[in-house]
Amino acid sequence: MRNMIISVCIIGLFLELSGLIWSAKSDKPSEAFVRLSAPPTRNIERPLDNGYFLLLGMAASNGANPVQTGYEIWLEAGASPTEQRFDLDKPGRTELRIPVAFDRVVPEWHTADPLFEFQNKDAAFRSSAPLYAPLVGRYEQWLRMRFEDWGYGRLGSPRIEELLAAHRLYIATGFADQVRTGLDRLTLDIAKWRTVLREARTLPVKMLATVMSEDNVELLSRMLSQTTVDKHVMAQGLNLLQPLTAIEYSLRWPVQNEFMMGYQQSRGESVKGPRHPQGEAPELATVSSLAHLPPDAFQKIAHPHNHPGLWLTSNGQRTWDAYASFYDATIKTAETIHSPLPRLRDITKHSQRTFLERLADPMEFEPQWEPFSQRLVETDARLRLVSLQILMRKPTASATIPVRLAEVGSMYFDPFTGLPMLWSPTQKKLYSTGKDRLDDGGDVNFDISVPLPPNLAIPAS
Repeated sequence: MRNMIISVCIIGLFLELSGLIWSAKSDKPSEAFVRLSAPPTRNIERPLDNGYFLLLGMAASNGANPVQTGYEIWLEAGASPTEQRFDLDKPGRTELRIPVAFDRVVPEWHTADPLFEFQNKDAAFRSSAPLYAPLVGRYEQWLRMRFEDWGYGRLGSPRIEELLAAHRLYIATGFADQVRTGLDRLTLDIAKWRTVLREARTLPVKMLATVMSEDNVELLSRMLSQTTVDKHVMAQGLNLLQPLTAIEYSLRWPVQNEFMMGYQQSRGESVKGPRHPQGEAPELATVSSLAHLPPDAFQKIAHPHNHPGLWLTSNGQRTWDAYASFYDATIKTAETIHSPLPRLRDITKHSQRTFLERLADPMEFEPQWEPFSQRLVETDARLRLVSLQILMRKPTASATIPVRLAEVGSMYFDPFTGLPMLWSPTQKKLYSTGKDRLDDGGDVNFDISVPLPPNLAIPAS
């Protein structure tokens, strides 16, 4: 009897194992998997018309065509299935890199009154302008170009240091000329980076757009915190600071790209080598730092290479179907800003994976998308807060600031809570709760805040 039971168990195990091997070869992909497998369409027919390639080739040697250089970097990354990372360090691609920290190029950007500093004849940034004229010229060229993120299926990101330096010089020199010129440039810059935010097909570009957008918002906020604000800034400000739209919030393509990169690497890594973690790229480390993301944020969404379990490879189709369901749910949930992102175990517990498949791959890797989703909400909160800096300055009868914050409408509410923004009468600042969704009294370590002028002629309580 005992031998019979053992025999039955062995036969059952054999059948289960055979079914597992067969399913890995013959299972048809799920609907979610098929949906996530479809790449984004490209609307720019001529690659050299695409500003994306200028960003990649921004630091190319003076006299070279930065768009052509960027296109060559992109082609090179797609030529080999074993190395899809952008190589930005080859000779001819680095000559215009800035030799100092980008914050030293326009130090006036973070002063209490940047507009005053820009118009100061002794401002330090004026000496930098001739030195970085080629970069600024390329940045102006980029602003006039169409943009489409062609980084889908590649690893890496454009460098941000040269972009930040050029964009700050471009705007600062405009304000140094006259307020209207600076404001026109700022308007164009904000609109362009909002376009990038909408068009982003990869996570590094999405985060790059948030950093550049918030850099502009910070400048506007400092201008609006002064006792006297130029009438043109007041008149045009609200048009520049509209809350994020659904498509700007969307993580669809970045999430989908990470899913397919992981899948493709799993198919070929036995002969082509494992995927390198994205966090190794220095340009990604810089984006993470400037976006206030965890240092390993990009690594935590990159699939590790597979490990065999119980003599089986852990990359069967049903496993990837289960991941597809999770990624699909993540995409949909991320579009609703007040909803927590799904957990892998909750989505995959109803998958069709067999007992042995679960042993072979317990699906212990769970991509951490929360930092990126929260980053977009934070950008939205900053846009709304700076809009409120304008709205709170408009004439009013007698309503207090808390009452006005409740009456401005939901488009200016805190995107983290769905409730009106908060007001600290002692610190004279408006604030959002930030990602912890707790009122910390405007503490800069937890909340997101903007100041109001101390002498603002409106009841504060």
